[in-house]
Formats: sequence, C-alpha cells, structure tokens
Amino acid sequence: MSRGGAAVGKGPVPRQPSETRESLSMKQFRYKDVTSYALMLMLVAWAFYLLDSVHSRWVEGHERTDASEQLVQRSVAIGNALNGKLSTLYGLRSFVESNIETGLVDREFDNIAATLRGNSASIRAVQLVHDGVITHMFPLEGNETAFGHNLLDDPRPAVAVGVRRAYGSDFITIEGPIELKQGGMAVVARLPVRDDRGIWGLAAIVIDLPELFIEAGLTEEDSGLRFAVRDEHHGVFFGSEQVFASHPEQQRIPLLDGYWDLAVAPVEGWLAGAEEQILGFRISGAVILLLLFSLFVISTRSRRLLRRLVERRTQELEALNTELRHEVAARRRTESELIAARDKAEHSDRLKDAFIATMSHEIRTPLHVILGYVDLISDPGVASSEDRSLYTSSMKSAGRRLMRSVEELLHISSLKAGTFSVTPEDFDIVSSVRDLCAQYRPMAKERGLSLVFKSTLASAAIYADRYSLEQAMMNLVDNAIKYTEKGEVEVFVRGEGNDCTLRVRDTGIGIAEEYVRHVFDVFSQEKTGYNRPYDGLGLGLSLTRQFVELNSGRIDVRSEKGRGSEFTISLPTITPVEHGIAEEVRLDAPVPAAGPTLTLIQSMAHVA
Repeated sequence: MSRGGAAVGKGPVPRQPSETRESLSMKQFRYKDVTSYALMLMLVAWAFYLLDSVHSRWVEGHERTDASEQLVQRSVAIGNALNGKLSTLYGLRSFVESNIETGLVDREFDNIAATLRGNSASIRAVQLVHDGVITHMFPLEGNETAFGHNLLDDPRPAVAVGVRRAYGSDFITIEGPIELKQGGMAVVARLPVRDDRGIWGLAAIVIDLPELFIEAGLTEEDSGLRFAVRDEHHGVFFGSEQVFASHPEQQRIPLLDGYWDLAVAPVEGWLAGAEEQILGFRISGAVILLLLFSLFVISTRSRRLLRRLVERRTQELEALNTELRHEVAARRRTESELIAARDKAEHSDRLKDAFIATMSHEIRTPLHVILGYVDLISDPGVASSEDRSLYTSSMKSAGRRLMRSVEELLHISSLKAGTFSVTPEDFDIVSSVRDLCAQYRPMAKERGLSLVFKSTLASAAIYADRYSLEQAMMNLVDNAIKYTEKGEVEVFVRGEGNDCTLRVRDTGIGIAEEYVRHVFDVFSQEKTGYNRPYDGLGLGLSLTRQFVELNSGRIDVRSEKGRGSEFTISLPTITPVEHGIAEEVRLDAPVPAAGPTLTLIQSMAHVA
C-alpha cells in the first residue's frame, strides 16, 4: 500500500464556511441598527412634539401678555370710573346733614343732585332713604316705580339685607349687581346720613352698569378679544360666561366691600392669530430634526466599530480606577479620623487649661479674701468692731462665692450624667418671680441700679420643677445685675396664648455678636484668663438653658455690645390670669450723697 493511498483513505477535515459566520454577524448588526434607529426616530418625534409644545406655549404667553396689558388698562379705567361716582355720596351726605333740620333738603335736593350727577349717564339715580323708604329721587323720570318704595319690604332678599348692612356701617356699602324695579342692571352704593339722634337715613346712588362700562371704554368684543365681568359669587353680569370657560386672563377689581373679576379671551382661541408662525416653526423644526436623524444614522456605524475596542479598554481602566478609588477613600477616612482626633485633643486641652485656670481663680480669690480678713480680725489692735463686721460680711460673700462654684459644678455634673432629679408641682410662676426680684433688690441697690418688675398676669399656674426654674431665673437676674454698671434691670412677665414669657433685660455691657452663639456653652466666657473683669465659671447660662429645657421651655437671647442684653424664657402654663392693669414695681437707683465717699470692696469680681 502506497503512502498516497493511505492519505486518501482518511479524507479531508471538515471546516465551517466563513460565509456562515459573517452572515450571523451581519444579522446581529442589522437587528441592533434597526432597534437603535427605531428608538432614535421615536426620540426625534418626541423632541419635535416637545419643541412644538414649548413654542406654542411661548406664542400663547406672548398673546396673553398683550391681552393682559389691555386687561389692566380696562380694570384701572373701571375702578377710576366707579370711584369717581362713589365720591358724589360724600357731597350728598354733607348737604343733607347740614340742612336736615331746615327743610332745605326738600327744596334744593333736585338742584344738588343734578349738580353732583353732572353729565354722567352712568348715574341712573340719586336717592335719599329714610326709614328704609326712598323719599327723594333724582331724576324722577324713568324711576317712578322706585320712588316711595320701602326697601326693607322688597321681595328681593339681597335688597333688604343690603339696606340693613348700610344702616349698620360707617362707610360706603355697595349692593349688586341687581335687576332694578324700573328695569336694567345696576349697582347701588349707600352711605349713612346722621343727625343729632343718630342715623337719619341713607344717601344712595344707582350706577347703571352698561353705561359705566361704556364710560370706562369696555365693550364685550374689541380687536378680536372678548371681555366679561363677574362678581365675587361668580355671577357673570357683563359679557359671556364662555369667556371664563376659555382659560382667560383675569384681573381683580377691588371694591370697598368685595371685588369683581374682569376676564379677557380671544374670540377664536389664543393661537388663532399665530397659525402661520407656528406652521413655519413646525416645518423648520421637522427639517432640522430629520437632518439630525440622518447624522445619527451615519455616525452609528462608525461608532459601532470603535465600541468594542473602547469597551475592552474601558473595562481595564475601570478595574484600575476602582482600586484607586478604594485606596483614596481609605486614605481620606484615615486623614479625617486623624484630623478629628487632633481637633478633639486640642479642644480637650484648651478646655482643660481654661477649666484649671478658671477653677484656680475662683478658689484662690475667695480664699485670699477670707485669709486676709481672718488676719485682720485676729489682731484686735488693727480693726474696730465696725470694720470687723464689714470684714465678716466680706468673708461671707467670699464663702457664698465658693459655695456657688461648687453647686454649679455639682449641677452640671448631675445634668451631664442624667442623675439630676426634678419634682414637678403646681405653683404660681408670677409670684415666684416677684419674690425673686424682692430678694435681689439689696444687690441692685448696692450696685446703684434700678430693678423693675412688670407683669401683665395676675397669676400663672404651671406644672414644673420649682427649684430648677428658680435657679434659672436667679442666674439671669444675677448676671444682669453683675454685668450692668449703670441704668436698670427689668424683669417682665407676660402671657402669650398658652405660654408664659419671662424676660430679663439690662442696660449692661452686652455680648459681642460673634460670641452670642457660644453663650450657652459649658465653661464658656467671652473673656478668659486671670485678668478677666468678672468672676464665674462660665456655667450659669449653660445650666439655665438645661434647667429651662428640663421643664419643656425654651430660652432665647438678643444682645448688642455696649447696649445691653435680653434673655427670654417661654414656658407652657395651665391657667394664666390677666391683670386688668399691668403691674409694675420699681426700685430706683439711690441718689449719690454729696461730699467725699469711702469705697469698700465687698464684691469678689475685682479681687485678685
């Protein structure tokens, strides 16, 4: 068997034709292309619809703007015409009130009414009404059916109601539009006329609405626009109701005791006058969108060839980018944590230094005073009995200062730990604040200040913890007196609905604008250090706010540097009782005595 025979026996290896693979690939491309083209065509159609809608709205808005300008002019003209007619009522009332007892009204009414009416065709009639009856009428011609008519017995309910309303008013009242007994549509304006016994009757004018609108230049149809007017009850009395159903432009005409709505709409619709403009825009838009669609078809095939390469490279870059984002996010988190830890440590260090400095000052200063006066008292040859009494008082003041510092520390610690106990009870907050002011009068007198207590409430029962609220008020009053060199401190209690407001206002040094937002912070003082001019740990206002919030209240502050401060506490009350006359108790500052004075240091504020 030859080598060639063996090869023939195995036969050729079968292969898939390349035409089949290319045919499948082309079918896939054609399906994607058709889908994208269909979506693009739908998008183009939607864009054409959207642009056409926007353009139509713009055209309609332009038409509405033009119509609105005319509407404003018509409404102003109607308002001016109506107000001009109403002004005649004051002249008629002046004439009647001046001559009501002389009989001149009966003789000269026609002349006065003719003068007031003038050449105005819209004033249908000028009337005087006495006890509900029309006793005077000008002109009588054409109005005979209304002369002598008792308006209070009129079968039209609105007429009698309008007359009674006019009798009970001190101003002009307008009734209508109504159908007149003598025929026609009008409004009736009435103004009370008074004599020595009270209301004598009414001065009235009947304003013919068609003539009024003609005088104001308003017609039902003008320059392709239709106008209509309706009252506040949506009753159309001029023009067609279809105007208000055609999405009109509207302008409100205010009256003395109501209003009218003036509306305008085109006769053939808002877009009827711009059909050619809209058609041209639609043709231009269709051409532009078709060109864009053609460009999309051309660019789609070229983009498809590049898409595969871009996708492959994009996947590689996205993987690298994800790794980088994770690394950057982790680094940023670490940096943020380090910065936060550093800031917290620096803030804690500053608080620690401030706390140590403040506590050292608050403890050492009273102790120096106590130890210094103890030495003076122990030496019988140095001080007299009067001086010893003064030294003892100063020592007590220093002791109270130490005690207050300790109490503030205990309170802030228990509040922070959540162990501060409250005992709610019913008590009168007005009486409590009044007693507190009485306690601080000696301190205010010693500082040369006026302490004023004001209240619009006789009493105000609240359900709250008495101790914490009194501590809060004591802190505010104490601070107001301490930080005020001259002037007054005012404590004002008043009711606001179901709340009771306690306001403490002083004329002291005030608080800087940039420090107001820190005023309730713990251990916070505007000036710190050993050389600060005032004593304290910086806990008083922080405790005050926490005490108020424990009792479901809120506290606000307003202050101006150099002008004083105002703190306001709002608390819910149970039964507030208003004063008939506001209560005010004032302790004026003492007048300084003439001659030389001796200054003794009793306050611990400036003792180093």
